[in-house]
Amino acid sequence: MAGGTHMWPVVDLADLLDVLDLTEVGSGRFRARNVTSTIATTLGSQTLAQAVVAAERTVPRMAVQSVHGVFPRGGDAAREVDVDVEVVQSGRALATVQVSFRQDDREHARVLTMLSAVEPDFLAHGTVPLDDVPGPEDCQELPCALLPWEVRTLGGADALALDLAAPPTLDIWMRCDKAPDQPGLARALLAHGSEGFLGPVALRPYPQDEITRRGGRGMSAMLAQTITFHRPFTLHDWLLLRCESPFAGNGRMFARIRIFTRTGEPVASVDAQGLMRSAN
Repeated sequence: MAGGTHMWPVVDLADLLDVLDLTEVGSGRFRARNVTSTIATTLGSQTLAQAVVAAERTVPRMAVQSVHGVFPRGGDAAREVDVDVEVVQSGRALATVQVSFRQDDREHARVLTMLSAVEPDFLAHGTVPLDDVPGPEDCQELPCALLPWEVRTLGGADALALDLAAPPTLDIWMRCDKAPDQPGLARALLAHGSEGFLGPVALRPYPQDEITRRGGRGMSAMLAQTITFHRPFTLHDWLLLRCESPFAGNGRMFARIRIFTRTGEPVASVDAQGLMRSAN
């Protein structure tokens, strides 16, 4: 059993695609529902994905370049959500919009999103040789209920075993070839797919006995996440997520993910901070 992923909610791909099809109810206003999962609160990962969709539908001539989401409280997963989009600025090359998620007058998430038109390269670097990284064919399935597509890592579920003590890093391959191959949808699905490894990677250095000695794992939640998209990509091909947790302390955990194509072309970067406290 994987040390972190067994605690994830179960998400169905068809259901996830359906909740990303937002209903427009007015100018800059959408109505959405939440995925049906095994937890009662809204998923921050789903919220980020919906923010990508809402932003690109509001400024359709541009693509989302970065999203920064904060999650001050949990929403009710059983109820619909009002999604309000405010265009802060819109020019020829860049636009900024703020996406708010509310139920009644209670806001449970806010996402600041920057969009960009396509521009030619002036400087271009960042490609990383992946010769020393085992490819997806050399890796095993990593069961991830939150991610309803193919996920692989070296060692499979054993890479996140509860009794493991290992560095807070992990290379993960993923591919979703059962969803439509659309650039905007790919960005939304990658936003959803990048959140869940924060806790598992931060916990890798601590086997279950050590967690128990420290009082047991208590409350954990996503607090903030930033995703920057660098290049267009397709989820029909394998992407490599190079995950690391360079810091944990003060009841918080921080993770960073760099995402590449099989040829080492960078497509996105993720920074995330979460809450993780002892049960005592």
